[in-house]
Amino acid sequence: MRAKRGDFVKIYITQKPDVSETEINIACKSYTDEIAEIISNLSLIDGTIGGKLGDETYFVKLSDILYFESVDDKIFFCTKDNTYETPMRLYKIEEKLAATPFSRISKSVIANLKKVRSIKIEAHGRLLATLHSGEKLLVSRQYVPEIKKKLGV
Repeated sequence: MRAKRGDFVKIYITQKPDVSETEINIACKSYTDEIAEIISNLSLIDGTIGGKLGDETYFVKLSDILYFESVDDKIFFCTKDNTYETPMRLYKIEEKLAATPFSRISKSVIANLKKVRSIKIEAHGRLLATLHSGEKLLVSRQYVPEIKKKLGV
């Protein structure tokens, strides 16, 4: 397999019948954005996503995430208590979460529709979504029909 920078990536798989759970080890010269993205992608397998808070990476359950947001070419996801940074791109997150309650609501935000408490029609055909946490998110006009359909209104 070839990495983005032209380096070769070697993947070794060892089957061990006596192992109780799958373990993945990554050996690398340095922790790069590509390694961080691999970790984030792997974490989606068990319904979590990896995100950095300070100098630690946490694995957060998707059901705890309120929304993902792109700000200044960085991607963050917010829970009730914290905001984490993830190396994944917003379009990749949207692809990976297609079969979940997450939906794009604007160019820069993907929201967890299960966390929406109410919606209100705003000026210029937009919606204002209020989350159970009290946060308010603006739904862009182009996404309104799909969001209404998904919310059943």
